[in-house]
Amino acid sequence: MGEEKKGLSYEELVERFRQKVASIPEECHKAIMLWMSAKEVRKARIAAENNLRQVIETGKKVFYAGSEIPDEIKSVMVRGDQKYFDVLRKQEASFTRACDNAFKETRWFNDVAVPAAEGEGMGPMMAGELLWTIGSAHRFPSFGRLVRYAGLDVQNGKAPKRQKGQPVTWNPQLRTALYKLSENWNRNPEGIWRARWDGWKVWYAENRPHILDEKGGKGHIHDMARRKVQREFLRNLYGLWWEYEEETSC
Repeated sequence: MGEEKKGLSYEELVERFRQKVASIPEECHKAIMLWMSAKEVRKARIAAENNLRQVIETGKKVFYAGSEIPDEIKSVMVRGDQKYFDVLRKQEASFTRACDNAFKETRWFNDVAVPAAEGEGMGPMMAGELLWTIGSAHRFPSFGRLVRYAGLDVQNGKAPKRQKGQPVTWNPQLRTALYKLSENWNRNPEGIWRARWDGWKVWYAENRPHILDEKGGKGHIHDMARRKVQREFLRNLYGLWWEYEEETSC
């Protein structure tokens, strides 16, 4: 997806952005703009946090070419980096709260995103990722098209992988978002999605026992079960989103 943007003029990029926003439900425009702001600040905050950790733990920094930073300079850098990090952390929290509030005022979030996840793991940042990467359920004439777009069209039990020199046929951002969502479920041992995930792992172990004999077989079954619950969520999302667009377009 990023490769497609190379060589485009500023005007072309702006037009693409406008078209993308236009594909999103109008009631979600405020929320998606706040999501973008929160996401950009989060990236800067993570970079600042990593930079601060590098200075504190190793006393080194990239532009010092791995050499030791003098103590008097290090203390000044730590104070400056800490202040910058604190500012970014507060900004991120503020944008995320505002994004959350804006999404909660929309029918799309309450009637599509949250019910599709059955109330588990669907925060404002995840909702923004799904909304931005998918845009509209009507873009996909069938559920299978959306599955392929998400990179979940499994062949021989394996998801498609990047091939050197070949463009990807799915949206990496959406695939990553679904991975993060399923990780949220995995961290909740009492959750319904974790129970389904564990159930699929048992099913594969009993019905495809030969996989366990392969190298990394246990991990393979774990990933196969992950894709099963991801597809189940995606089916929920697609159906609810399609109904929502049918009703709101009238």
